Amino acid sequence: MSSSAPGRPSTGLDVGDFGAQFDDWLQQQPPALRAAQQPHPGTDQHMAAMRGLMAALHEAGWSRYGWPERAGGLGGSLRHRAAMWQALARHGVTGMAAFEHLEVLGPTLLELGPPEFTADVFPRFLDGTQAWCQGFSEPDAGSDLAALRTRAVPDGDAYRVSGRKIWTSWARFAKWCLLLARTGPAEARHRSITALIVDMESPGVAVRSLEQANGRDELAEVTFDDVAVPAGRVVGAPEGGWAVAMHILGHERGTFAWFRHCFLLRHLEDELAFAGPETDGLLEDALLDMASVRAVSAAAVASRDEGTLLGPSAAYTKLLLCSAEQSMNDWALATDSDIAAGPLEGTAEEARAAYFFSRIVTIYGGSKQMQLDTVAKQILKLP
Repeated sequence: MSSSAPGRPSTGLDVGDFGAQFDDWLQQQPPALRAAQQPHPGTDQHMAAMRGLMAALHEAGWSRYGWPERAGGLGGSLRHRAAMWQALARHGVTGMAAFEHLEVLGPTLLELGPPEFTADVFPRFLDGTQAWCQGFSEPDAGSDLAALRTRAVPDGDAYRVSGRKIWTSWARFAKWCLLLARTGPAEARHRSITALIVDMESPGVAVRSLEQANGRDELAEVTFDDVAVPAGRVVGAPEGGWAVAMHILGHERGTFAWFRHCFLLRHLEDELAFAGPETDGLLEDALLDMASVRAVSAAAVASRDEGTLLGPSAAYTKLLLCSAEQSMNDWALATDSDIAAGPLEGTAEEARAAYFFSRIVTIYGGSKQMQLDTVAKQILKLP
């Protein structure tokens, strides 16, 4: 990439210069950005718009900053990625769609995944061509992840995977799934789990879309029926899947809060036009919660950028993010009660979908009770 190409980042930018140049590019309102700014009546439309935006960001070089060159990146740090998504939210992009998994799964894939495989496929993650999903939760193993029943049986130079996953975000759009499966006895619980990369186009994979209460269907049930997975697609070590899961959850519950809060703040700003003084108390609650999650998530980004795994502190960050998301949407409902009922379209429909989604944030990715238990036992050292 030429460092002097118009509309592209110069090489070796520090975060401040990167952010300034990226903002200049966004000010030009490229077509892919305009498409991503529009209200999306459904999940398919949102995903299509974000695929287009990711392609444009990759072609111009912006989304390659913050990722290593060996995986198709341009170097830089997590702070570059944090600045990019913050700017996109500020310029009217409403969410990351399946590409939230870049920040949930991406770091773990690059640190623990098979090097040659990840170097080959990761550029197509960055450019929007191939999305990923995360196969963790099961019908009888949601919060108790160590009780999962999906099995992976060694078969020569492959594993044969059979089982069922539920609430799998963006599965029907995904080419790849980072899957947790049991490779040892059930009584060994977390010590007999292996993380595998499964091709979602493999024979035996079936995806059934799940429509949510908010009218969106980014979640799915995924069934694996004797699916062949090459043994070279193990992430981490065989039966080391629990360490992989903890690595992922450190991002899902920790650094991801920064990215999510950027879009929550944009949503709050959009709703200000409807606000009156009678909702000031709720707005104060939302702003305080937003300030709290901004502070702890910025610290999480800085800590992870310096090479420190977040560990139990990610639970605290997740709790604050949940509080911010719910209080912000409580205020949004109070400012514009029409989003509660009646036919809607455009931004009002998105506001309703966001409100309903905010009701489940204390369940997905580890329940609120689990996070409180982690904080009590591992941070506060309570008996």
